[in-house]
Amino acid sequence: MFEAGPSDAWLPPCSTLVVDDERIAGVGLYKICEHRGRQRDRCGHAWWGSFRGVRVSLAKWTNREIDNKAKATEALDELRRTIRDGTFDARGFEPSKEVTTLTFSEFADIYKERHVQAKQLAIGETIDYRLKPLIDRFGDRVLAEIKTADIEDFIADLKKPRVVNRQPDRTLSTASINRVIELMRHMMNWAVGREYLDRTPFRRGTETLIRKQHEDNQRRRRLSEDEETSLLAVAPPFLRSMIITALDTGMRQGEMLALRFGDVDWERQLIFLRGETTKSRKTRVVPISTTRLRAVLDWLRLDAEGEKKPDDALVYSDEAGEPIGRFRTAWVTAVLKAHGVKPEWKSYNWTALTPACRQHFRRINLRWHDLRHEYASRLVEKGVPLAQVRDLLGHASITTTERYDNQKLENLQTAVLRLESGKTFDPSDTKGAAKRVDDRDKVSSFFQDQAKVPRVDKVRERPETEANLLDESDLAKWLGGRDSNPDNVVQSHVSYR
Repeated sequence: MFEAGPSDAWLPPCSTLVVDDERIAGVGLYKICEHRGRQRDRCGHAWWGSFRGVRVSLAKWTNREIDNKAKATEALDELRRTIRDGTFDARGFEPSKEVTTLTFSEFADIYKERHVQAKQLAIGETIDYRLKPLIDRFGDRVLAEIKTADIEDFIADLKKPRVVNRQPDRTLSTASINRVIELMRHMMNWAVGREYLDRTPFRRGTETLIRKQHEDNQRRRRLSEDEETSLLAVAPPFLRSMIITALDTGMRQGEMLALRFGDVDWERQLIFLRGETTKSRKTRVVPISTTRLRAVLDWLRLDAEGEKKPDDALVYSDEAGEPIGRFRTAWVTAVLKAHGVKPEWKSYNWTALTPACRQHFRRINLRWHDLRHEYASRLVEKGVPLAQVRDLLGHASITTTERYDNQKLENLQTAVLRLESGKTFDPSDTKGAAKRVDDRDKVSSFFQDQAKVPRVDKVRERPETEANLLDESDLAKWLGGRDSNPDNVVQSHVSYR
């Protein structure tokens, strides 16, 4: 330990400079605190760097979060390099001129090419549509000049009424706003990782500056048996087969339309969803569980001449064998007919419904994705554990699966009826009240009697043959062992942006 001397006038009054052997050797990495060793590495005080008479706070100079020794060592290397090259600037570590002049629109093209397309992400099919509101707002702005206040103003504008799907005075849902902000957050974090930026406007050190909007994303819409029967009755055969597949497999729309006959194991009655067609990019297996689903697949397998289609043929395709694009119009028509509403269109497009039919469709509030929710909810009602439902749906986290657990109100009422024991409430039942008071007095007297029993100060001696109830190993397990140290528990959690 070194006390601050005359040559350390830059230190604050009454401060103590604690360094280790590395500081003595001239490495110049230290903290201004009273901790030593591992305690110093873990404490929250700022890391300082010193080289050739230059002393700086590494976090302030690099404009980055320096929360461990590895990052501090890396920052010190940058400090030494800039001093040797003669480019040191006490105001901070500045990015290169190429980075500072990069506009958001140019960066968006780089992000799309080197991240989304290079990794073949599922978002690649809609990335241009998702980037559009960001480019419209920040396209001409220099990437490094986008501040936290700019993003907050952007969020406020997204909440204002606007034209959505050619319908005026519509407001974006909280989930839609969050998807836009999450994309921008990821882009900024990716820019920091690729060294296009030194810091992200979403964070300042360990503090999160912009948070997601709270959203209630648990949808409670269920499909009743009568509603399912009506829907299958009015749907044309091909759409009916798709509805049955969605209800009995829980596949997403994109996974279903990409399914080929070679993906079906007819002997073991399994459907293999290839990783390149799933949202998580991981292959998963869905059993063929119902008789009607097997009948649907057998019917789709035969062509117009009664011959089996090849393995590379799509299960759901048009008459020419080409993939099906959108079937939204057919779905809306079937939903309206199933609820006794005659569909009326201004043109052949689902967005061109007449105002009255559009209002009926909103009131019915049945979406194609609700069929996937219904599949999961029915599994849960049959007693299938959530972990297995998660694997069948292809979720990475069971937290997502919990949103699909929509129990019917009748089942919830049946569940709570198990508490019924036949007891009644009678306010005039004084005997029962007296009995409860008498029982309480008996319990109280028991503890009073126990307090009068003399305690034995000497521990009872046990024979050597008696088992030791708490030996050293048992005691260590009971206390949690060495790994129960709170510091070790904290270190086991990895911080991330």
